[in-house]
Amino acid sequence: MMTEALQQQPWYNWQEPWQFAKPYIERAIKYQDLYTLDDVEGKIANGSFQLWVGNQSATITEIQEFPQKRIMNVLFCGGDLSEIIEMEKSFIHFAKLNGCTRLYGGGRKAWVRKLKQLTPGWETDYLIRKEI
Repeated sequence: MMTEALQQQPWYNWQEPWQFAKPYIERAIKYQDLYTLDDVEGKIANGSFQLWVGNQSATITEIQEFPQKRIMNVLFCGGDLSEIIEMEKSFIHFAKLNGCTRLYGGGRKAWVRKLKQLTPGWETDYLIRKEI
């Protein structure tokens, strides 16, 4: 179920902000193996991912639908942490407009510790994996 607020707008110029954001996201993306930079660009282009750009940072989010909840997943962040924390207000506003009731995010332990100290409400949720 896709809401009107989430759908890609034809006037949205994501290419220029993406050029600015790429170095920030590239540094964040190297800590995982599920997406390449080209994958992220393609998902921004087709409207699956949202691109958030500050003066010295960038973040990638996505909306995910589950049977019981719609959530916003904060996938990649890079740059100035205080600026990203300020962007959180915009993430939350956008997420609520799109029917989300929860934010998820992940990252290196240092980011998680710092984020939890600087912006209240985040809780640690554990995820495990096994290569097969």
